[in-house]
Amino acid sequence: MKVLLTGATGYIGSAVTDHLAAAGHQVVALTRGSEPQPGRAWHAQLVGDTADPASLAGVVTPEIEAVIHLAPPSGDADVDTAVIEALATPLRGTGRPFVYTSGVWVLGATGEAQEVGEEAPTDPIDIVGYRPLIERRVLAEAAGGVRAVVVRPGIVYGRGGGIPAILVDRARQQGVPEYYGEEDVRWPTVHVDDLAELFVAAVERAEAGTVWHGVGESAVPVRDLARAAGRAAGVLAAPHAVPVERAAEVFGPLFADALALDQSVSGAAARTALGWRPRRPGAVAELVSGSYRPVEVFGAPDGPETDAEVAAIRRLVAEVEHAQQNELVDRFLSVFRREDPVWTTGHGKRLSGFEEIAAFTRKVLPGATAESSAVYDVERVLFLRPDVAAVNVRQQPVRHDGSRIADRPEGRPFYILVKEDGTWRVGAAQNTVASD
Repeated sequence: MKVLLTGATGYIGSAVTDHLAAAGHQVVALTRGSEPQPGRAWHAQLVGDTADPASLAGVVTPEIEAVIHLAPPSGDADVDTAVIEALATPLRGTGRPFVYTSGVWVLGATGEAQEVGEEAPTDPIDIVGYRPLIERRVLAEAAGGVRAVVVRPGIVYGRGGGIPAILVDRARQQGVPEYYGEEDVRWPTVHVDDLAELFVAAVERAEAGTVWHGVGESAVPVRDLARAAGRAAGVLAAPHAVPVERAAEVFGPLFADALALDQSVSGAAARTALGWRPRRPGAVAELVSGSYRPVEVFGAPDGPETDAEVAAIRRLVAEVEHAQQNELVDRFLSVFRREDPVWTTGHGKRLSGFEEIAAFTRKVLPGATAESSAVYDVERVLFLRPDVAAVNVRQQPVRHDGSRIADRPEGRPFYILVKEDGTWRVGAAQNTVASD
């Protein structure tokens, strides 16, 4: 299909562009200016401004087979209603899709209800107060022969952006991770690339008059997100709760209320009816060892294939951390290759072969984290071959609340990883204690 996309230059729009193009669709980007934007996977570019409905006259030509409206709302209900009218009118009687982007904040606080679905009544917080009105205006187009669809994303993360990036920046600025409101606040979340795939599914096969929640994880504790954001910022400290009143001084009262909103929202309907399959790492994992914490990479070309290998290596190191922190002997041993691995511990003990490593691990790991643990962050990856990588890791001692133990030295593990049967494993490792 030839798809007109508003908000095509934005955070979500860039991902939707990539996934539409990958699915074989032609993206016609609506932009405020006519300046070319090299590197975008656009078929064509049109000029129009969703803050000025009059500028949209004629942008939905007979060649346009679908419209995805991703541009943010103007803040004026009349203006946004006029935009819907301008974009949807040319589609009437054609059965062509019009997909509108709303958000789960229209549901308000979900209280004790767990994973509320699309059938739940709206109770919008002030920052999206008139958004349900616009949703209803869009869905009413179904009666006029438009395949009108509403998508409500959760808190979007990934590609280093979205609201979680604010948590990272604040942790870096303040020297402590922050979250807002009560300790038990939860956010429904979705990876931006998973969300983009939902938009593709919606434009291809969602029925007229339907609403879909774009939620990968229904209720992620914001305290956990804050701790992970601190990790991404290099700030190892226990998360700090900021009252909404104080957050309002930084973000304004409307956005502060949104950050403190507790929700549990289901995205199951889209999985069942549209075959949507969110598959990217969860929000906490993405913050800890994904796009919010870049890695220096050598010996491999830039591109998605290298990115995928680095992501797999980071998952391996995250597995080392998880196994160590939870004293999981078998899971720790699973990161080693079976054939002749070698390991020199931080105390200089040399271990050769899987059985020797296994015997040592079974002896020392149980009880090792009774008082403290450590976090592991990949800092550099050198690809010696496509299936062999040298990896520098930063190991920092932490208390069980995630705060750094200042009087204990860091470690600098060095791993030689080997890819066997599609899986990276440790072939050799040396743990080195860093000294001042």
